[in-house]
Amino acid sequence: MASVEVSQQGRRPYRAEQRNRFLGLPLHYVLIAPTFLIVFGLLVYPLGYAIGLSFSNKILTGSVPFKWVGLENYIDLLVAKSEMWTSVWVTLRFALVGVLFEFIIGLGLAMVLNREFIGRTWLRVGLLIPLMVPPLASGLVWRIMYDDEFGVFSHLIRALGGDPPIFLGDPNYALYAVVATEVWRSSPFMVLVLLAALQAQPQETIEAAEVDGASGWQVFRLITLPFIMPVIIVALLFRTVDALRTFDLIFLLTAGGPGTTTEVISMFIYRWGFRHFKLGFTSAASILLLIATLLICVFYLRMLVVRQAAVQLTER
Repeated sequence: MASVEVSQQGRRPYRAEQRNRFLGLPLHYVLIAPTFLIVFGLLVYPLGYAIGLSFSNKILTGSVPFKWVGLENYIDLLVAKSEMWTSVWVTLRFALVGVLFEFIIGLGLAMVLNREFIGRTWLRVGLLIPLMVPPLASGLVWRIMYDDEFGVFSHLIRALGGDPPIFLGDPNYALYAVVATEVWRSSPFMVLVLLAALQAQPQETIEAAEVDGASGWQVFRLITLPFIMPVIIVALLFRTVDALRTFDLIFLLTAGGPGTTTEVISMFIYRWGFRHFKLGFTSAASILLLIATLLICVFYLRMLVVRQAAVQLTER
């Protein structure tokens, strides 16, 4: 009997070890393999391939013999006379103006929706409509609305006795027309995020401040705004990064025109990559855009860390 028990006890670890293996490999390696392959195939390999191309003169048509050029592409992009700086300036204006108005509109609507009033639920549902519309559909609809002959904006201006401009064809209006479309499409994101932060705020602190005689502006500036500031930073981070890589909306509305008035960095990369077929050059531009985006992320996250550290110091 004792020998039988020993043999059974000796088999149990072996059987447990066999259950934890699949095709001769440890089971935990097999379980994480699909995730690893997906991340490697969709992120690591394309990024490594783009970095490699950025140091070459790769032409999509193969009309030029392939060779390694080192930092030549980066130097051509960063010199003062490079066309990329025009696209960088356009991108910064597009992102800063768009995100600023999205934040102002989003915070204002979130403050309104945080109060009780008749029809609040229907207003919330209505604000979600721009998020539900696909970017392709919204871009085409707004392009029709901006049309100088049949567009609704031109019709309203003529009805008021004015002379409507060519919104998407005038260098003075084209970029801001695109910004207005982006603000309409993305402001609901700000509304939802900031509204969630406002509703998470304890009402006891606001009621105590009001009892002590604090005005509405003082409550907002000294209590509400500090409480939702981490959420604001995160929302600005997401929207800034998204604005920096905007392509579809501008491609549909103006394709970067007139001239290069609305050519953001993504359109610059598209133009040199799929019209001039200079893959090495555009890969270098893509890497520079990635580095700039990472630096902006570090800036926002640094703000968030400093803010949290200041709050913890105050609580002590």
